[in-house]
Amino acid sequence: MNKAIFKYFASVLILTLLFSTTVSMVILSDQMLSNTKKDMFYALRLAENQIDYQQPLNQQINKLNDLAYTNQTRLTIIDEKGKVLADTDKTAIKENHSDREEFKEAMLHKYGYATRYSSTLRKNMVYVTYFHRQHIVRIAIPYNGVFDNAAPLVEPLTISALLSLCIALAMAYRFSQTLTQPLREISEEVSKIKDNRYLSFNYYSYDEFNIIATKLKEQAETIQNTMESLKNERIKINSILDQMNEGFILLDENQSVLMCNIKAKQLFDSQMELNHSVEDYIFDYKIIDQLDTLGAEPKIVTIKKDEETYHCYIAKVDYGVTLLFVNVTDSVNAMKVRQEFFSNVSHELKTPMTSIRGYSELLQTGMIDNPEVKKQALDKIQKEVDHMSSLISDILMISRLENKDVEVVLHPVHLKPIVDDILESLQVEIDKKGLTVNTDLTEVTYLANHQHMQQLMNNLINNAVKYNQDQGSIKIDSYVSEHDYVIEVSDTGRGISLIDQGRVFERFFRCDPGRDKETGGTGLGLAIVKHIVQYYQGTIQLQSKLGEGTTFKIILPIKE
Repeated sequence: MNKAIFKYFASVLILTLLFSTTVSMVILSDQMLSNTKKDMFYALRLAENQIDYQQPLNQQINKLNDLAYTNQTRLTIIDEKGKVLADTDKTAIKENHSDREEFKEAMLHKYGYATRYSSTLRKNMVYVTYFHRQHIVRIAIPYNGVFDNAAPLVEPLTISALLSLCIALAMAYRFSQTLTQPLREISEEVSKIKDNRYLSFNYYSYDEFNIIATKLKEQAETIQNTMESLKNERIKINSILDQMNEGFILLDENQSVLMCNIKAKQLFDSQMELNHSVEDYIFDYKIIDQLDTLGAEPKIVTIKKDEETYHCYIAKVDYGVTLLFVNVTDSVNAMKVRQEFFSNVSHELKTPMTSIRGYSELLQTGMIDNPEVKKQALDKIQKEVDHMSSLISDILMISRLENKDVEVVLHPVHLKPIVDDILESLQVEIDKKGLTVNTDLTEVTYLANHQHMQQLMNNLINNAVKYNQDQGSIKIDSYVSEHDYVIEVSDTGRGISLIDQGRVFERFFRCDPGRDKETGGTGLGLAIVKHIVQYYQGTIQLQSKLGEGTTFKIILPIKE
């Protein structure tokens, strides 16, 4: 820009100097012509004063002509009627000069002046006339206009023009610097905007630059505030997205990644970068196919990732495409468990129902006449009814614990009375097997639902009695460990194999189905225990060895 301004001003200055030099030359030439006229009038009067009109005129003017002005001077004497009496130009035509402009003017004003082309000399001439003593004396010199005086003017005008040009160019350069320097400074300051730095401008001699600087500073502050706001919003959005359990990816129209959260990186690639194609990270053909054929309607794709099931919700938005990966493993597994549960419930209910139906049909038809057999049949029906009732109660208990759809009232609970009641109700079975029961229960008040704790301890102690060996022992302990309430129930029974230990808390699972059915269990006891412990956000640990016994350790957090 500096060169452009300098070139422009230099061009303007050169044109201006050329024009001004030409005008000066014309003016000076005109001034020199005016001075020449005065000199010619003066010379003409001197020459006229030396003329003796009584003597031969040609000889006199020839002598005077050399002294009159220049070697190209033409001296002429004319009478009052315009007749040429003498002329230094011998080739001149002796025609009447009364019609000449300088003649007429001299006759009227004593002095005359004219410039015209002389057909005799074939050149432009300047004529000056003087009327005195009834004669007109005329002097003439060649005149070529401005160029007559160009030679003496060229050198001074050229020198002055060059000096003026040098000074003007220096001033133009200085002026261009004063124009471009503020622009450079402003440009350097504006470049700081990308680094989010504060702008500081100098005070300039031109108000226009100060106005520009002020406006730029205001715009820079607005941009900085906007960028800061956008940055904060982006941080908020990223924070929200990173806290999501679902993977989220935002793509532009070219399927390049605009945004992704931590969960999406964990699912596909921890090195996932923005502005890269999503196909560099996601290789599932079902998702890629849906992206290529996606219309206005959202699509759902089910994929498997790291042994977990995800629903990928793909939808178009104004600025691209969103992919939301929702972990549905729990719901899928819950559906499977629910289906297995209903299947198992149906199977478990079918057996007692079949038995009840069989015995009731036999009694109804009168095929059993023996009173003792009738009593056995009725006892069997009653046993199956009790089994169904227990099964239904256990199912309802698990359902309530899973869904948490019933408001549970919590009360301070003491474990010792609950354990004593359960042992008292099982005393017949304990005595029958000759079991030894040892209890060491710390007096702790735990905030819980009494029915839950009753069900928890009843299932654990019942199992310890049912699956214990004759003359075995049962140990029931409770104590406080840091901020946890710990309950341990141990027996010296047959134990649980390592294979079955991972499944004992499943619904309707029995380690030995034949023997377990003899005990009349529903197969839901330990499942209920697990759900009760989970309800109170606790954990359950199992230690068992075949032939030596089993220990269940319940750890419940104590809430303030």
